[in-house]
Amino acid sequence: MRWLSYATIYSALSGFIIMSIAAWALGASGADQFQAYWGLFFALGGCADGLMQETTRGVSNAQHQSSPGNNAQPWKLGGWIALIAVLGVTFTSGIWMPLIVDSHQYVGTAILALGLAGYIFQAVLSGVLSGLALWHHYASLLALDATLRLVLSFLAWFCEWGLGSFMLITVIGAAAWLVVLAGSPHRKLIFSALTDVNAATLRRRTLSAMAATGASAALITGFPVFVQVSQGLHPTTASSGVTVAGVILAVSLTRAPILVPLTRFQSALIVRFVDNKERLTHTLLMPVAAVLSVGLLGALAAWAVGPWLLTLLYGEDFWVPGLVLAIFTFASACTGTLIITGAASLAIEKHSRYVGGWIIASVVAFGVLLLPFPLSWGVCAALVIGPLSGTAVHLAGMR
Repeated sequence: MRWLSYATIYSALSGFIIMSIAAWALGASGADQFQAYWGLFFALGGCADGLMQETTRGVSNAQHQSSPGNNAQPWKLGGWIALIAVLGVTFTSGIWMPLIVDSHQYVGTAILALGLAGYIFQAVLSGVLSGLALWHHYASLLALDATLRLVLSFLAWFCEWGLGSFMLITVIGAAAWLVVLAGSPHRKLIFSALTDVNAATLRRRTLSAMAATGASAALITGFPVFVQVSQGLHPTTASSGVTVAGVILAVSLTRAPILVPLTRFQSALIVRFVDNKERLTHTLLMPVAAVLSVGLLGALAAWAVGPWLLTLLYGEDFWVPGLVLAIFTFASACTGTLIITGAASLAIEKHSRYVGGWIIASVVAFGVLLLPFPLSWGVCAALVIGPLSGTAVHLAGMR
């Protein structure tokens, strides 16, 4: 478990570095397109996190069963989901890809479709490894995923390859599951792992979990996409001195230290809550308190030095006021709390509450963002009110 902690921290830092490299390499006019493409990929891939979570829960519970019966294999379900994802992206990209990037649209679609398929199989592997408590393997998977993106981003910056290369960087980490699986001495065990339910039940629960993680991904990684598309609704943005690229970068950077490791640690949280169902409230308090404390301390630091750092590192085009940065940072802790309560809901099999909490959070957040506020303040309100609304739904289901 210690190595998993190291890997999640490394993954968070690598995401921060990649966002910075993209801003330096592409400038404000290109960085917002990359950030939107990055957000789109991880928003779509975020649906697969539901597959990972249900696989984790099912494989973990199956370890305590004396007889597997006709229990389902998660790899088979993952294959069907990957095929549907590839076809869906391929045949619908003409509608939404032009809203995300100005160039490389056909190449971007192909990269996105293949990367999404890889991400789905990586989600299955992550769930199986977590359910079997093979934490060293899971840590290796996270570390390799981050390293592939990080190394290629430095190379793209040095060689001045442009936006197309950063599209490839976005998805390249999804190939890590092949390397980890090929090098594992437990390949047979991993491939033959079963869940605690039959195929129909696994499919139903997975689709439910994917609906929730899809909503969570829309709120977490997909939020920059929505900001990019809705920027025309906030005409006062330019006069305030805050650019759309600055807002998107600020949201991404203030979220990364809290949400990236917490998202990667969801499988461990689910296992912990499964093992402590009788003491769920007590088990829930510690991670929630820790995340909110980190968010508060981070908010104070962002208020004090955030605007200066943004200007120093990225230039005047990326400047954002200190108070806005502080709220963005604390908002990430609010979303982190929603992630934790969602994992607890899933662990006690409150699937409808789990889905409902994330959907409510996303709908409320996007609804608030559509209100006629300046963009930066609209994002502040959306990212605080939305997650707190979803957390209330989760907690109400645990009483």
